[in-house]
Amino acid sequence: MVFYSVTRDHIDDQFAGEMRGVLNSLIAAAEVEETEVKWQPLEHSIEVGVQDEFGPVHWIVIGDHGLTVEQSRFIDRDFISLAKQSAQQVSQPSDVDEHPTVLMQSSGVWETMTQQVSAPQPVHLERELDEFDQLTVVVGRSSVPRDAIVFRLRLLVTLLPLLAWSLAALLGRWIVRKALQPVSAMAEQAQSIAGTDFDARLSHGDSGDEMTELGTAFNRLLCRQQAAFEQQRRFAGDAAHELRTPITVLLGQIDVMLRRPRSEAEYEATLRQMRHQTSGLQEIVETLLFLARSDVDSTLPTLRPVHLKRWLETQADSWRSQPRYSDLTLDSQLEDNTVVNATPALLGRVLDNLVFNAFKYSESNTTVMVRAYTTDRFAFIEVIDSGPGMEPEEIPQLFEPFFRSDEARRRGIAGSGLGLAIASRIATTLGGKIDCQSTVGQGSCFTLRIPLAK
Repeated sequence: MVFYSVTRDHIDDQFAGEMRGVLNSLIAAAEVEETEVKWQPLEHSIEVGVQDEFGPVHWIVIGDHGLTVEQSRFIDRDFISLAKQSAQQVSQPSDVDEHPTVLMQSSGVWETMTQQVSAPQPVHLERELDEFDQLTVVVGRSSVPRDAIVFRLRLLVTLLPLLAWSLAALLGRWIVRKALQPVSAMAEQAQSIAGTDFDARLSHGDSGDEMTELGTAFNRLLCRQQAAFEQQRRFAGDAAHELRTPITVLLGQIDVMLRRPRSEAEYEATLRQMRHQTSGLQEIVETLLFLARSDVDSTLPTLRPVHLKRWLETQADSWRSQPRYSDLTLDSQLEDNTVVNATPALLGRVLDNLVFNAFKYSESNTTVMVRAYTTDRFAFIEVIDSGPGMEPEEIPQLFEPFFRSDEARRRGIAGSGLGLAIASRIATTLGGKIDCQSTVGQGSCFTLRIPLAK
């Protein structure tokens, strides 16, 4: 818009400047005296005949009573008629020293400039042919060429940006499509991956740009999905295996009882065995439901302050019924005011699991120590045994459901592999964590860490 305005002003100035130059030349050719105005162009060698891209400048000099004194060659008849009308409209100046009045008009396709020169004190006498009371000079030119140039300029400033924007849009579209081509290829690969095809991965280049990072991140997501799916499938298989054993035992006992009539005592003994098996089955089902529940679905229990030292002493008294209670050593370094936010039931379940595992996997007459202490922010409860220990590669899998070490399977120690998994889940729910350090042949140390109450 600025370019158009500046160029349009330049065109108008050039168009009018040529006419003004011709007008000034003709006015200068007139000799203004006290009583008359003389027009003697031959004495002044007037040469007027502008011809540029706007076309010729027409001019005419009109004397007294509308007399045509002189005019340009090949003058247009319409211009002559328009010039005489303009001459009648020009007002006569009152003082020759003032700037003469220039009348600028637009009529149809013509642009005109009119200026009049008059004698200060004209004397109405018989005059020579070149003497006049006043002279009116009219110059003009057709505006058609100028309007055509302005029209082309308007087309230029309108179409050129549109063309530039169109080319930029097409080029930008091509560049964007070229840049997003790897993304489109990756999208097609992603759409072709079936919902059960967890082994499929996206193929991408190794250019080191954002596309490579995107492809790598998506493949890592697929790896995590595959790991989660395999874990879920293994979880379901192990759960089915663990449930099959007590159900098989129940069915076997029922079939045996139905083979022949039994005494009341036999029925009662069998029912007691079946109730024991059913209780174990119920515990397994509840544990599976707890582990299968996501963190979002889990309802956070209502935590309350628990004085850890008194609670630990009370909890230790509940272990007196264990056959290996005499092997247990309690080393409490807790202060009386040691408080954690927890629920006694969940906290007891975690510690019971750790202590009973230590009894299960260590030999009789070996010490199982429960040590408790605090730091600035946390309370720690360690359960240390002198069992067979574990290989370093087995420790990261300890808290996965149904995991059992090779040593435990070799020794035939009974268990479902769910205890540590649910203990870890409860510790996380309480804002804590369970860690394990183990050395083969020397035993293991399980550490429960819980934040202190503020």
